[in-house]
Amino acid sequence: MKNRIPRKNQPLDGVKCTVDSCYYNSGGTHCNAASIEIQPPGAIDTEETDCVTFINK
Repeated sequence: MKNRIPRKNQPLDGVKCTVDSCYYNSGGTHCNAASIEIQPPGAIDTEETDCVTFINK
């Protein structure tokens, strides 16, 4: 996939993710993406945010 963020062998420190269907989830609460991107810039609460890094397995 074009522009895919690399998947690391180690979890991304300080990031908790429980989305089992994400390519970067290594099981449990670990995110193995090299970095993450959260949008949109003008969000004012959690319902308005989106993890743009998400890729369905």
